[in-house]
Amino acid sequence: MRTVFSSLIILFLVHANLAVGAKDPVAQSLLERMDNALFPQTYEMTMSMITHKPGLDDLNYLYEIVGQGEDRSLMTVTEPARERGKKILLSGENLWLYVPDVSRPIRLTRKQSFMGTTFSNEDVMNSTMADDYDAEIQSREMRGHEVYFRAILTAKRPDVAYARLEVGLDSTSCIPDTIVYYGLSGKALKRLTLSELRELAGRMRPAHMKMEDFIQEGAYTEVEILRLKERGELPESLFDPTQLGK
Repeated sequence: MRTVFSSLIILFLVHANLAVGAKDPVAQSLLERMDNALFPQTYEMTMSMITHKPGLDDLNYLYEIVGQGEDRSLMTVTEPARERGKKILLSGENLWLYVPDVSRPIRLTRKQSFMGTTFSNEDVMNSTMADDYDAEIQSREMRGHEVYFRAILTAKRPDVAYARLEVGLDSTSCIPDTIVYYGLSGKALKRLTLSELRELAGRMRPAHMKMEDFIQEGAYTEVEILRLKERGELPESLFDPTQLGK
């Protein structure tokens, strides 16, 4: 999970007679390397989110996050003060919201909006795509010395938040610059733009992300990764919904 696209694979993709749009294990490998380029296998992170919607006050949040593997993460709200202590847990296929002074955590769905932002719960909580989508190479072109890919990702299961994604990324960093999200109708719902590469957790990663909503004109959420650190093994209790209030 910690390596970039090797020179051998780059040469293969440039010169091999792969049909555009054909399903290919190399395309899936590219997707896995994209996942690896965004976050370490196990990490802790501080992240801010600002959501702008026309006619409404901006929503400003600060989170502390820990994550492990493809399907375990815990987000804790630290700001604003009125929301402090809320927690959102992804454990396997399940999402939970913990609110202080409420006795039991509340079950969430992946497709719900994440705390009033233009992200869905799945967008924020699930840091990998290879387990949820099949990848196809749509097009490729040379940009300087790099191969730039457009890939189509098709959902493997109906419970995934989006039917299809379009991703643009280069072959060296495997960091995407854009991701467009489509619904079952084939309509584009929103677009994520990733930028401002910085050294985070030992390698260059995007520190800024902007999710634009195509349905609600003028609505967008901006994310800033303020801190990202690779961690060792995390205790099992962190991802146990019965332990959220402890």
